[in-house]
This record gives sequence, C-alpha cells and structure tokens, in this order.
Amino acid sequence: MTEINPLALWIALQVALEAILVVLMVVFLLKLKKLGRETKPSIPTADLAAVMDRFVKESQRLSDSFTETLNRKKDLSVQLILRIEDKIQEMKRLLERAESGLAKAAFHPPPYEEEEKANPAAPENRALVLRLARQGHGAEEIARRTKLIRGEVELILDLEKKFSG
Repeated sequence: MTEINPLALWIALQVALEAILVVLMVVFLLKLKKLGRETKPSIPTADLAAVMDRFVKESQRLSDSFTETLNRKKDLSVQLILRIEDKIQEMKRLLERAESGLAKAAFHPPPYEEEEKANPAAPENRALVLRLARQGHGAEEIARRTKLIRGEVELILDLEKKFSG
C-alpha cells in the first residue's frame, strides 16, 4: 500500500479547484453570450466589462489567498513530518537499547539468594526454568543458569509436561 503525500494532495486539490473555477467561468460566459443573443443586454457593455473585471480580480484574490494558505499548510506538513521522523529515530534507539538490555539479562540471569536456591518450587525459579526450556535450553544449561540441581530442573519440566497437556 502506498502512502499519500500530503503536499501532493493539497496541490492536486488546488489544481482541481482552479480547474473547476475556470470551467464555471467558461460556462458563465457561454450562458451570458447566449443570453445576450436572445435578449438585449440590460447592462451596458462598459458596465458588463467592469463587472467581469471585478469578478476576475476577486477570483485572482481568492486564488492567491488559497495559494498562500496552501503554502502555510505545506510548511506545517514538512515540519510535522520532520518531527515524526525524529520521533521514529528516537523510538528505534530506545527499542535497540531495550532489546540489548533484554539480551544481556537473558545471558546473565540475576544471582539468586540461598533461600531461593534451596527452594526449587519457588514461583520465580519455576517460571525461569520453563522460560529457558521454551527458549530451547537443555536441562544441564538451565540448571547451571538457575543454580538448581539438574534433577530439580528435570522434575519441574516433567511436572509441567504432565499437568499442562
């Protein structure tokens, strides 16, 4: 899916509105010409020229105003895009820091106190054993990382298999 450039959208909108304005002016002039053939003009030609001149000037003023507004919106869009890109880069850096912190934590589990080591059924030890097993580590590696006895690790894994499925 392609992204729509806001600037291109605004420019296309301006071009479309100006094209519509030109078409309406042509239609107006054709109707005016047709009306002039059917009846005698009630407005003298000089007055009609003045009216058309005012109409053209007002159309030009509106077009200039629209262009100025469009340019301001373009500048705002560019500023917003730059700020968003800065935020994206900042979020990427934060994500990389978080991922590297998680990777370091996975390779260096926190040391456990003696009472946690003495209790392999502690929820923290059990959760860590199961997480390491899901990551594909063997019982020997899990025992080394958690500072539990290999038999305790195997017991936790066997009980999980038995009661979970």
